[in-house]
Amino acid sequence: MVSGVLVAFCASAFMAAHAQAPPASSVRVAPGVVRPGETADEAGITRRPQGTDAEFVDKAGIIGKTELQASQLALDRSSNPEVKAYARRMVDDQARMAAELRRLGAQKGLPVQTRMQVDPALTALRTMSGEAFDKGYVALAGSNAQEAALRLYEAEARNGGDPQLRAFAADTLPTLKAHLSAARALERSIAAAH
Repeated sequence: MVSGVLVAFCASAFMAAHAQAPPASSVRVAPGVVRPGETADEAGITRRPQGTDAEFVDKAGIIGKTELQASQLALDRSSNPEVKAYARRMVDDQARMAAELRRLGAQKGLPVQTRMQVDPALTALRTMSGEAFDKGYVALAGSNAQEAALRLYEAEARNGGDPQLRAFAADTLPTLKAHLSAARALERSIAAAH
């Protein structure tokens, strides 16, 4: 009798505990990515230092990583030689810029985040092919993205608190201006072809 009551009690306690446990997420994401609806803290991303330089390192890291991932995808998926040439340039330049940003950020106690939130535009791009892919890539990594990056780096070059980060931003401006010019030319070419 006592063992029957004990088994019933354990079974009911087990069921109650699992009834209150949150369901496991069915959304699969790569390690280091914040799931939709999850906060950065829930994903284990540590709180970051605040300030102009910290914001610059974070935003530049995210912009660069998004552009790098989109451009790597373009190298694999696009059949347009102009898109591939632009993507190759973005991959090469973004890899170099990211390495320097990581080095400087680590020196300043502002490491570039290795985790990244799910970017809906990048997720959508992964589902595209052909001309739709080329248009989607240009929309994601084209002139709007280059203008945003240019504004971010110009602001750091003018207002950054750390002299080395300011110098990095200023030294990167010519590359970003060239990216903007190349993006505009690619957009014109894609528009004329369609």
